[in-house]
Parts: sequence; structure tokens; C-alpha cells
Amino acid sequence: MVTQKEKTSANDPITDLEGPVIEKELDSICKTCYKSVSKNKVPLMSLANGKWLGKIPEVLKNLTFAEQLLIARVRHNRCIIRVSSGMHKMKANAISFANPMPKIYNTLPPPIDELDDVLAFIYTGPCRPTSSDLERTPLLVRRKRVSAALEWLKLNHLDYLDLEISYNNLEKYPENGPPCVIEYRESNSNKDPESSAVHDMDEEVKNILPKV
Repeated sequence: MVTQKEKTSANDPITDLEGPVIEKELDSICKTCYKSVSKNKVPLMSLANGKWLGKIPEVLKNLTFAEQLLIARVRHNRCIIRVSSGMHKMKANAISFANPMPKIYNTLPPPIDELDDVLAFIYTGPCRPTSSDLERTPLLVRRKRVSAALEWLKLNHLDYLDLEISYNNLEKYPENGPPCVIEYRESNSNKDPESSAVHDMDEEVKNILPKV
């Protein structure tokens, strides 16, 4: 995809870019690349070496963790997200562990019911989360962002050419909220959950996500 022009519609032909692909807005390089260039070698992670694809398309920028899950064709793991809210700040941490068998999707986004099998959301704090609180979490889903990302990938990414985009599935997701069930646990403690005993979190893992 490095040498092809970006498509904006299904009617656009696949067009190769003429000449070498150059990132014109870069005017400096890192120390690691400089060492390679000074020895007349191509830097390992350079565009010319096929290791860097250039700019990230606008439709793929700033996607939340949940939105990235919805556009991924391969599901490798299951995940627990824990958000702790206090008086003045909010912090989140995640635990991921491998699925016994990766799942490949031919239709995206997946049915919303499936996410409860691979994604759990624990919210702790002195009161239940409000809609504005949920918009600050990594599990925020914005349907327009998801559809735009999938449409771009189907047009421009080789692995998404045969993908079926299910707008019916997408309509069942919340417009500005998490796509899975929220488990709320009241807590008035200032104790950092990341410093809790490991076996406590292990028990949460066993109790929240179903076995596969």
C-alpha cells in the first residue's frame, strides 16, 4: 500500500504513485537513522525499507481502545479494563490474555453481544459513572468514527477488500458509550488498584469473563 494512491470511493481505480515515495514534511531524522545514513546504509525502520507506511490516515487517528477492537478482523485476546475515578482525576489499567483460538471476522463490527465474551469493564469510584465520565474512558464508541474507519480500510487495505460492513450491527452500539456491560463497584478508598495484590485481580478475571 506504500506505493498506491489513497482511494476515496469504490469507483476509484487502483493507481500506483509515480517515482519514489517521499515524506515531504519531515526535515529531521532520529539518532538511530542518522547512524545508518552516515554509514551509507538504509535505516532499518525507514520508508524506503518498507518498515514505515507514512502518515496515519485521519479516519484511523485517535480511535479509542474499544473502537480499535470493533475494526480488527482478528481477535487475539480477551481484556479487562478497570477505570478508577476520584474527586479530581480518572485512571485506567487493562489486563489482556490470549484466547485459546484467535477468531477471524468476515463481517465487522461484530454483533454487540459478542463483546461481553471478550471485554469486561469495571468502574470503581464513590458514585456511578455519568455519561460525561464514560466519554473519558478508553471504551467510548462513536459509530461515525467506526463506520468511517471500516469504509477506509475496505477501500485501501488489502486484508479488508472482502470485508462485509454490517451497518445493522453498528446501529446496535451506543452512540457515545461503552459497548459492553459496566460493572460498578462503589469505592471511597484512595488506594491505587494497580498496587493491589495480584491474586485479587486474578479472581476478578475468573469471575467476570466466561471461559472459552
